[in-house]
Amino acid sequence: MAQQTGGTPRSRLHRIGSLFSNRYGRSTGNRTSSLEVAVVESIAEVRKAQWNGLVERSSRGSVFHRYEWLEAIETGLGYQPRHLTVTKDGNTIGAMPNFVVEIEKTPFDRLSSLYPGFGGPLLPTDTSDSLDRILGAVPAVCRGTAIVHQIRGLDTGYLRYNDAFQSAGYRPFRRECRFLLDLTKGHEGILADMSRTRRRGIERGRDGDVEIVEEELTRETLSRFYRTYERVMERVGGSVYPFSFFEALQEFEDRLLFVTLRIDGEYAGGMLELLDDERDSIHGFFAAVPREYFDDHASELLYDYVFQWGIENGYETYDFGSTNTDFEDGVFRFKEGFGGRAVPILVWERGCSPLWPLVKAGRALYWPYYT
Repeated sequence: MAQQTGGTPRSRLHRIGSLFSNRYGRSTGNRTSSLEVAVVESIAEVRKAQWNGLVERSSRGSVFHRYEWLEAIETGLGYQPRHLTVTKDGNTIGAMPNFVVEIEKTPFDRLSSLYPGFGGPLLPTDTSDSLDRILGAVPAVCRGTAIVHQIRGLDTGYLRYNDAFQSAGYRPFRRECRFLLDLTKGHEGILADMSRTRRRGIERGRDGDVEIVEEELTRETLSRFYRTYERVMERVGGSVYPFSFFEALQEFEDRLLFVTLRIDGEYAGGMLELLDDERDSIHGFFAAVPREYFDDHASELLYDYVFQWGIENGYETYDFGSTNTDFEDGVFRFKEGFGGRAVPILVWERGCSPLWPLVKAGRALYWPYYT
């Protein structure tokens, strides 16, 4: 997958398969066919069609694995890529995207597969040997200020790798969940399963002068959305992604649903949703509603519109995104009220430095139930 022709900067490509060739070489007939692992330090070194073809062939592939999402993270957020690819006889047969991301409240980083979003290995063929190769290569790329490797699986399908992960030194880490809403039961079924509060919010919101518009991703529409997003994140104490990330997502427009709400003719917020055609799911990634429109039930109206859009366009689930696993948390209760099913976010961690146990112990002071 990492190209070495046509002007590709070889200095950014590191092949480490030779470190493991004696252990992992495979015999095929009268010749030896070995697997090699390469470290790709920019997604630009990879052909888009080749990478996305691998995503589409893998049963674990998702919108978060796609070239365009990785490119937006690299160029829009500035996170350093350390993607791993597996080749066999010169053909790419597997991959695991990784980015170096800071560990909050510390001077250290983690190697994450992946963030923002969800990652993990893509291994449609030679799965066992490829997984061994990729996991064996992690210590060589988890270096410098990166003291831990973290794998964030999108769904419970990644449990198929749990034993292999733990055998390689990974340990489960659980502190977040997602709410998944079944869109296949239809709009009336969704409304019937909502809490009375959410359902009445939608009903009351419809009584006003409201209009929901599907917007194009232009600098103007994104700037207006971003200004509201900044205010919302600052109010709740959340991390604010730079505007450059939203600009980078314009290259991914065919996988985005961007809707905004007007109440009495005035802008009342919006939602930027990620369309996961690989999983027939819609991911609620960015929502920005000003506080002054809470009483107009702006959030409920936007969610209800997206639910109906998803049903009409053949999507099977709506994913509300990550939330803390605390039933007293306001965000948890708000999402729960729409009737979705809570599922854990599957995370495995593997220390890459003697400093990791110390940082992990310090983390337990903030999250005492997750060590």
